[in-house]
Amino acid sequence: MKRLSIKRKHSKRLSKKGYWAGYKRGREQGSRLGQASFGKVFEGVSIIIPSYNQLHQLRTCIHRIEENTSQPHEIIVVDCGSMDGTRIYLLRKSIAVRYALLKKDIHLTGGLNQGLMMAKGTTLVVLDPNALVTPGWLDRLLECLHSDPRIGVVGPVTNGPFGEQQIEVPYTHENEARHFAISHNVSNPAVWRETKSLAGFCMLLRRETLEKTGYWDEGCYSGQEADADWLLRVRILGTRLVIARDAYIHCTESDRDTAYASPQTTGEGGLTEKGSRNRSFFVQKWGDGDKLLHNLKFGTAEPDSQIPPTKDRHVSAATFYPVGVLVQGPSGAIYRLEPGRRRLLHRVRDTGGEDVAPVRVSQLDLMALPLVPKPEVAISDVVDVPVVVQPVVLQNVEAVSPSASLVPEEPVPVLAAPELENMPALPTLNAPDQRKRWIEVLYAEGGQLYQIGNGWKRPFLTPYAAMSWRAADYRIRLVSPGDLSDLAEEQPIIAPPVLHGHL
Repeated sequence: MKRLSIKRKHSKRLSKKGYWAGYKRGREQGSRLGQASFGKVFEGVSIIIPSYNQLHQLRTCIHRIEENTSQPHEIIVVDCGSMDGTRIYLLRKSIAVRYALLKKDIHLTGGLNQGLMMAKGTTLVVLDPNALVTPGWLDRLLECLHSDPRIGVVGPVTNGPFGEQQIEVPYTHENEARHFAISHNVSNPAVWRETKSLAGFCMLLRRETLEKTGYWDEGCYSGQEADADWLLRVRILGTRLVIARDAYIHCTESDRDTAYASPQTTGEGGLTEKGSRNRSFFVQKWGDGDKLLHNLKFGTAEPDSQIPPTKDRHVSAATFYPVGVLVQGPSGAIYRLEPGRRRLLHRVRDTGGEDVAPVRVSQLDLMALPLVPKPEVAISDVVDVPVVVQPVVLQNVEAVSPSASLVPEEPVPVLAAPELENMPALPTLNAPDQRKRWIEVLYAEGGQLYQIGNGWKRPFLTPYAAMSWRAADYRIRLVSPGDLSDLAEEQPIIAPPVLHGHL
């Protein structure tokens, strides 16, 4: 009996070893296949659904997709730490659904970005779990999107309170939505309407639009504002947003942030702390968005209008980044941004006696800029590091001659700033505390910040944009207002999106 017991224990040990050996081999094989297929796309649609504690809605949403979608597609669900059985459901749906199981502290926007990174379709759909698709929904959206190469994002109409996208419906129960949609979702290009914004419950976009615009900004505090932020970046590239009014989707919730919201406290005027904080972030980042679009001569255009001269296939959000700054991608590699390209650096040596910290950008931003074939060994001296600081109205300015700051031989622009009124002259602007003090004074005085180059200047859109690019880390030169006014103004410098994941 004792000998039989020993054999059983030995058999269990072998079985356990065999299981883990097989598990290891399977994991390695899956990793190799995943790496080999990364970056490959298929002629179809990736439907991305971020979810958190919405098992019932998610199950219904996926069922409606499977029931009403005939186009080639894949379903990607990103779960942000649900505790309602969503993970078990996704494990059981693993053949029909690709998924990512994230930690519970990942916000909705971070989950969405993860899904966008996983997507392999030539077109992408961002879908809320509360959105129930109907017969013909994707056919109508794709027809609208592919009708004009200038259209980058398309949204449907719905029963929910989403501004221009809301329509009156004759039913009161969601089970009746299918019958209404069958008669409504009939091809009718005459009802398509260009718009300035789209609600995030359902958006169809080209892969090229995502690659040029980048990921959603995870610094936003709500999904609605993250959508608005991303769509504004789409519009500054001259890309059109359109409502396909012949495509209808039923929504079960009016507020897409309800399920993801953390506990909020109501402040004065009935505004929640979170909502107020987020609006403040959006304004700090963009200022007056409508004014920006007007100055760029982008926005809503007539259907038969021509593409603006500056709009071409090489334009991306990265073209609105400053030239000469150091950036770092998810792999840890450091690059220097140059006009329309990026240069890989072998190492980053001290600039002016101190290290200049690179700014984190996404892989999409890096890929939008061609890589210089031959990487250089290190950053050269001060002339390689950009970014200007200059108030609009100044007095008692100590000027630097144009030949000193705007030499044609300089490969990239430099930083410059005038002396402010009633501020003691600084002997040098190299020490970190002096540079930061200079920047802070400019902010306090409401001064405009610029980057200057050979015959041109580019304003930082907001002080937040200057802080995002670590303007205080760079040396600053003095330039007179007269020299500044002689420079032609080009596109502004915007802040990169905040990313908390490896994207």
